[in-house]
Amino acid sequence: MSLKFALLGLIAIQPASGYDLKRTIERSIYYIWNATSPQIYNTLAKLREEGFITSVDLPQRSKPDKKIHAITPQGQEALAAFLNEPIRSSVTRDEVLLRIFFGNFADRATIHKELLLTLERIREECAYLETVEARITAHPGPKMEARKFQLLSLRMKVAQMRAMEEELVRFLASESAQPLENFEQV
Repeated sequence: MSLKFALLGLIAIQPASGYDLKRTIERSIYYIWNATSPQIYNTLAKLREEGFITSVDLPQRSKPDKKIHAITPQGQEALAAFLNEPIRSSVTRDEVLLRIFFGNFADRATIHKELLLTLERIREECAYLETVEARITAHPGPKMEARKFQLLSLRMKVAQMRAMEEELVRFLASESAQPLENFEQV
């Protein structure tokens, strides 16, 4: 998958500026697909060149004009074609899992500390994603059909992270010979 289709999907939901798209990514799909501002703006330029989006300048007071991007019929066709392709497994590149894989080469105290920090980050991320879910379900609005799929992806990510949390707790308890309860969330 590429950023191209993530942006096309977001623009299909609602026309937006590059800045708005970055904020939307940070508030919605970052756990699936994240991007920097330069990546977003470069991809928007390519989407415009391919005829998948149009852009209109929106004048602003005491600020530079804002470009609002909207999906074209050609862009909708490209998005639909992508979404109707068979789903392929994605290639995972995960530095955390790579470091854990080679953890036997690390200093024991360092790897233990890093595993505890990873556990803490997972718990914080899950808590945040659960607040996102609560926000979505509290305001169903007219886009509930789209939101049920958004919620499914969010819940699947939380389930993955909870499984990682469970494995880390079990491993840390066995490594330190401490009871499992010492690592469980308070």
